[in-house]
Amino acid sequence: GPLPVELAVAAEELGRAAAPGPYVETLAAAELLGGSPWLPRIAEGEAVVTLAVPHALDADVADLVLTADGVERKAAGEAARSLDPARRLFRVPGGAGFTDLGVLLCAAQQVGIGRALLEVSVEYARTRRQFGRPIGEYQAIKHHLASAMVELEFARPLVFGAALAYGTPDFARDVSAAKVAASEASYGMAKTALQVHGAIGYTDEYDPSLWIRKARALYSAWGTVAEHRARVVAAL
Repeated sequence: GPLPVELAVAAEELGRAAAPGPYVETLAAAELLGGSPWLPRIAEGEAVVTLAVPHALDADVADLVLTADGVERKAAGEAARSLDPARRLFRVPGGAGFTDLGVLLCAAQQVGIGRALLEVSVEYARTRRQFGRPIGEYQAIKHHLASAMVELEFARPLVFGAALAYGTPDFARDVSAAKVAASEASYGMAKTALQVHGAIGYTDEYDPSLWIRKARALYSAWGTVAEHRARVVAAL
C-alpha cells in the first residue's frame, strides 16, 4: 500500500545521493498499477517501470512504460536531451500530464538535492581560502548560504505536509505548493552553490555538478512552477 511519508523520506535521500534512474517514476507508476502482478516484481527490484510525464526516463531499458492515465506504451520513442546527462529521456507517444504522488516524490527529491548542495557548499566555504581567510568568513558568502538554507527549511515541511494529506481533498493543492517551494529552493541552492564554488562547481569531475544539473532539470519536471502555482490559486 502507498506510504507517502516513508516514500518521501526515501525520495529525499535519493536526491541527496544524486541517484540516477527512474525511482520516482517507478513509485508513481506503482500507484497506477493497483493490484497488478507488476507490483511484487517492482517491490523485489526485478522490474523497472517508468512513467511518461510527458517524457519517460530510461524508457529504452524499462520493462514497462506507462502514461499518467495508466495506459501502457510499447515504444520508447525518440530520445530527448536533458540538462542532466544522467536523465535519459524519451518522447513517448501519448505521454502527458503527471500524477500527484509523482509530483510529491519529485519535490522530496529536490529537497534532498538542495540539502546535499548546501552541505558541500558549506564545507567548501570552510576550506577554500582567499586573502588568507576561509571564504566562509566573508558576510556575502554567509548571507547567500543562509538565505538558501532558509528556503530549503521552508520547503521541507510543505513536502511532508503534502505527504500527510495523501488521500484527502487537499492533496493536489498541497502537493503543488510543495513542488513550487521545492523547485525554487533547490534551484536557488544550485545557483548559490555555483557562486560559492565558482566555475569548478560545474565541471564533470567535481561532484557538485551532479546535483546542480539535477536541480535545474527537475525544476520544470512533473509540471512547471507556473502550472503548480495556478493549481494552488485555483484551489483557494
